Amino acid sequence: MEHFKAFKKVDEIFELFFEQSKWRLSDIVDRLGYPKATVHHILAAMTELDYLTKDRNFYMLGNRILQLSGLMRRNLEFREVALPYLEKLRNEINETIHLTSLFRDQVIYIECLHPTHALRPHSTVGVTASMYCTGVGKALLAFQPNSYVDGYLERVTLARRTDNTITDKEQLRKELEWIREHGYAYDRIEQEESIKCIAAPILDNHGVAKYAVSIAGPSNRMTDEAIERYKEPFLKTIEKLNKLFIDFET
Repeated sequence: MEHFKAFKKVDEIFELFFEQSKWRLSDIVDRLGYPKATVHHILAAMTELDYLTKDRNFYMLGNRILQLSGLMRRNLEFREVALPYLEKLRNEINETIHLTSLFRDQVIYIECLHPTHALRPHSTVGVTASMYCTGVGKALLAFQPNSYVDGYLERVTLARRTDNTITDKEQLRKELEWIREHGYAYDRIEQEESIKCIAAPILDNHGVAKYAVSIAGPSNRMTDEAIERYKEPFLKTIEKLNKLFIDFET
């Protein structure tokens, strides 16, 4: 509850910038009615994280907001371009299709297409997940620069999510090598019980993964035999999306 209250204060501060682009500390205090020390502490944290910037006595939106808005715009634009191909794949195999991208050491889901037999489909759009234990995450991570992978492994704790979660960093490195060699990744019930997937990256001109796509479903349907059947149409779709992305970038 305390975390929610703190986040609510941050949200209220962001709301002020819909009205005007610059705010003094005293004006924010007067407007929101919180103690000056509390507001100053929150503003200092937001400034340190680059969500705000300070010019003399005025606070303004920082570069992190520009980065996030640019990421959202780019993701939405590519989503629109990729959607017909993702829908065709979903219609062919009738399992859940995800389109994801990398955001601050995590995967963010930007599209989710459900199978026709889903009774109560639950959208994952906007949800983030760990990279080390998801198929899309490992597909993205395997095709990042070595310096990023090294830094990621230093920053992240490989917490166990299921009995199959990779929690040893050297084992994860070997898994990433295998993914780079084969061009696709698996989630073998590593993040969530009874869920399996196959995933593959969408690369830029430099071979760096910008997006990843997956087929996911319950393990009773996503058997090894089913995944093997899906692999050919899936990888053909990934090949088309890679070509599409190169054109999209140029």
